[in-house]
Amino acid sequence: MRTRIRLTPDEGGGTFVARLAPSQASALRESLVLLRTREFGDAVLMLQVGADRATVDALVDRLADDGGRSRDIPFSAPELHTLHSALTSVATMFLAHGRHFCQEPFHQRIGCYREDADALALGIVDALIEARGGSATPEPRS
Repeated sequence: MRTRIRLTPDEGGGTFVARLAPSQASALRESLVLLRTREFGDAVLMLQVGADRATVDALVDRLADDGGRSRDIPFSAPELHTLHSALTSVATMFLAHGRHFCQEPFHQRIGCYREDADALALGIVDALIEARGGSATPEPRS
């Protein structure tokens, strides 16, 4: 999975157009769908992704498969936050005994490995920094 994305600010500056590969859109969508289908109510969904069910449902619809092609999708900054949060929150649903991460079920359900989901979340952050004229996140030092 490609984890780097490109965000281009729209002319008005209120949204960013993301060029998403099918695998990226799918991982984002599956993360949102899984978090959305939990029956813990809007307060928990708001805590996990910073959005209500209607917003999540609208994002799920916009991320639906478009015949396996890369495409440009506009997102507001709050929607980018929701996508980032979904990628980082969904892994908590795959903990055995509350602490051990289960890679295989995650991969089967989300369609990528956790490290790819984490890298895609970082890719969203880097893309927004670059879209605003900054430099991407530096590599951590050992």
